[in-house]
Amino acid sequence: MSTLSYQALGEALPPGSIEFVGNNQLKANFSQITGNDLSLESSSIEGIVKLLRGIAKLTDQVNEARINQDLDPIEFASEMLAGTAEQPEYHFLIKVKVDTALFPDNLDDPTD
Repeated sequence: MSTLSYQALGEALPPGSIEFVGNNQLKANFSQITGNDLSLESSSIEGIVKLLRGIAKLTDQVNEARINQDLDPIEFASEMLAGTAEQPEYHFLIKVKVDTALFPDNLDDPTD
């Protein structure tokens, strides 16, 4: 696996988290991502953090595959547990290059 596709992201998340539902539509199922029953009034924090952790995990998997293929690793998503034992925090970094002539609409996939 050396792409940042939705299919690969779905494999980095719990089963059923990312689905193609037809008609050019993908669904991110946050109930699957969190393992909780959710409604529109539910807090989005856990779902967003678990999605970001999945994206960081996928980036690590892509880099492992790239290293095995003698390719340079990419910089896309990373996570770091920071803070103190009493007050831990997740820090996420998403880094995406852009074509400055078309900014912000033309984002470059680092695996291309």
